[in-house]
Amino acid sequence: QMLELAELRVDLHFGRVLRMLLDDPSATIRQLAASALWEDEGADLPIRLLALAAEDPSQDVVAQAVQSLAATCDRAATGDVDEALARRLCDELLAIADDPGRAPTVRRRALEVAAVFADDARVAPLIEDFYDADEPGFRASAVYAMGRTADGRWRSRIVDEFVSDDAELRFEAARAAGELGDSEALPGLIELAGDEDPEVRQAAIGAMGRIGGRASLRALQGLAENAAESDADAIEVALLEAETTVDPLTVDR
Repeated sequence: QMLELAELRVDLHFGRVLRMLLDDPSATIRQLAASALWEDEGADLPIRLLALAAEDPSQDVVAQAVQSLAATCDRAATGDVDEALARRLCDELLAIADDPGRAPTVRRRALEVAAVFADDARVAPLIEDFYDADEPGFRASAVYAMGRTADGRWRSRIVDEFVSDDAELRFEAARAAGELGDSEALPGLIELAGDEDPEVRQAAIGAMGRIGGRASLRALQGLAENAAESDADAIEVALLEAETTVDPLTVDR
C-alpha cells in the first residue's frame, strides 16, 4: 500500500519506515521493502542493500536487493555517484554474478544490474559466459545485459534473438534494443510489435518509444490505428516518450 500511495502522490515518502522493514523477520516483508526503495536516492541505501545482498538468508530478498541497486548503478555509470561507492558496487555485483555458489536468479540479476559498468574488463566476458551457459535463463539475462552496456558491439546478437523460438529471449532482446537505443533495430522491433506473446509485443513497443526519433514515432502511430486493446496503454506511453525526442519545428522528409 505504501508503494502504491507513493506512486500516486509525489509528496508522500516512506523511506524511513521502509528502511526499518529491511530488518523485518518476514522475508516477504524484507523483499517488498527492498522493492519499494528502488527509486530512493538516499546516500545510505546502497550500503544497506549491498549488506542485504551479502547476508540475507532468503534468495528472493537477495535478488530483490540486487535489482533495487539498478538505479544507483545507472547513476554511478554516469559519474553521479561517489567514485569509491561506484567501485564497490561494480566489484561486489560482478563478484556475485561470477559466483557459482550463488542462486541462479541472484547471479542473473547481478549481471543485469552491473552491466552498466561496461568499461570494466570483467563485464563482457561474463556476458559471453552467461550467453553460452546451459543454465536456464542465463542466456536471457545476457541479452538484456548486452543492452544495458550501451555498447553497439552487441547489436547483432540482440537482433538475432528477435526471431528466437523462446518468448523470454524475444522479450529480453526487445528490452535490450530499447536500452541500446539503436534505430537500426527498429525494423525488427516493428515485427515484434505483432508477436503472439503480449509481453513481447509490449516490450517491443516500449523499446520503440525509448529509441525515439521520427521513424519510431511513425511506426507507433501506425500501430495505434489498429492496436489490440491490451496494447493501447503501452503504445500511448511509448508515443509520449518518442514525441519528446522529435523537434516539432523540423521538417519531416
